[in-house]
Amino acid sequence: MPVIRISDGSMERLKAWAEPLEDTVESALAKALDAAETVRKPPQRQRAPTAAKAMRGSRRGAGSPSRLPQKAFRQPLLEVLCDMGGSAQVADLRPAMKEKMLSALLPGDLEAVSTGDERWWNATCWERRNLVDQGYLRDDSPRGTWELSERGEQQAKKSMPQALEPFVDHLLAMPEVGEDDDFARRRSGPRRAQL
Repeated sequence: MPVIRISDGSMERLKAWAEPLEDTVESALAKALDAAETVRKPPQRQRAPTAAKAMRGSRRGAGSPSRLPQKAFRQPLLEVLCDMGGSAQVADLRPAMKEKMLSALLPGDLEAVSTGDERWWNATCWERRNLVDQGYLRDDSPRGTWELSERGEQQAKKSMPQALEPFVDHLLAMPEVGEDDDFARRRSGPRRAQL
């Protein structure tokens, strides 16, 4: 995995995208990149729509608000399942997933689809299917239960070491046990017994 260094100013800007005590540096960066991609899309050439495209356009509406790409729900879904012990009932998972994604959701994500569910949940369900196909979620879980496979658990935990990296660096920079006392003694001279 590549290691990057960013300025203090850029780190502060990145923190604006993070949910405190939830997001890692990687997940905050992913949110910022997803938002940037929805704003800056490459220009598309105008072509006459085919019949299928015309039907899709009429179903969604020409002026529908922007929404997150389906893959934006991938890592958060793995992380939420990991936080819930690796397995969760859909009824419990759905509110936890919405809470995790709430700050990143766009207006189009909150629109209802034909089933009556909000679009973000529909995208999460489709991404779940992809995760099952790719071996990150188990395909033999009981109905209504989503469960991480061993591979999925490893993927969910990949972002954890990055979140702890600054803390670990801080710990490594600290003096060894006992050095603080030695340092204090050297500065103040030998200690005398107090009566």
